[in-house]
Amino acid sequence: MRGNLISPFNLSDKKGLQTLVENRKAYTLNHCELNIFETYERSELVPLTFNDLVITSMLRGKKVMHLFDKPGFDYLPGETVIVPPNVTMTIDFPEASELNPSQCTALAINHQEIKNTLDFLNESYAKADGDLWQLNYQQFHFFNNYELAQLINKLISISTGDYITKDILANLTLKELLVRIMQMQNLQEIKDNLNQLSTGNRFAYIIQYIKAHLTEKLSIDALSQMAYMSKASFFRIFKLELGISPVDFIIKERIQLAKQFLKNPYCSISDACFKAGFNNQHYFSRVFRKLEGTTPSLYKAKVISNFNN
Repeated sequence: MRGNLISPFNLSDKKGLQTLVENRKAYTLNHCELNIFETYERSELVPLTFNDLVITSMLRGKKVMHLFDKPGFDYLPGETVIVPPNVTMTIDFPEASELNPSQCTALAINHQEIKNTLDFLNESYAKADGDLWQLNYQQFHFFNNYELAQLINKLISISTGDYITKDILANLTLKELLVRIMQMQNLQEIKDNLNQLSTGNRFAYIIQYIKAHLTEKLSIDALSQMAYMSKASFFRIFKLELGISPVDFIIKERIQLAKQFLKNPYCSISDACFKAGFNNQHYFSRVFRKLEGTTPSLYKAKVISNFNN
């Protein structure tokens, strides 16, 4: 499982099902509508279109999603897809059954609410290199990070609850959700196009430098100077635009590098730790467990076991 899971919604009483394919419950608020879809039988090429932007997240089961005339892709719990207004997604349910239903959310967001959020960000939190805050529909399928999963869980709770202030709470959470998605997209855009962007985007240049010197000592003071920013501004704007602090970004990249080393049966935990740029094995193990949900030794044992099998 590569994405953070969203808590499944209670399945519908079978007596209340209107259909076995994409049975829908809807919860309407002032600025959005939360839809819960359930499918209980195998089916193919089921079309679904919304008039507004939709953020859809898998809760149970499996779909195969066809979108933007691209090849179909597996869509599983822990993953989210964003779909522009009036674009039809076509969906297969290859494994759905009464015992193994698929379930997903589809959060339709009012166009004016999105515009208001983008206008506010561009007026009050302009990007360092002059780019505009905007949703990137080229990056429409991604794995949930912890923050995104928590926000979607929160929106489900608000939308389906009896809060007197539910519209206010939902509106605030929607804004944060949109910001989190754009931050994830900003970071992925840089990582996917590092060489092209590194000459014109200071954070792309910094990330390229970090990746090239990951096993060396990296100083935030030095990185901020490379970005022609004060240390405080560099730290704040990096996290604002990319959704992660430069320190946490370095740590995550080093953990990914350590995982590559751990796949080598002849590389010890200690070697992987120090080769990836960590200087304390206890700290490495603690951070690894926090980010990966398991210890380095268990991760290594599982990888080697899978390889041998």
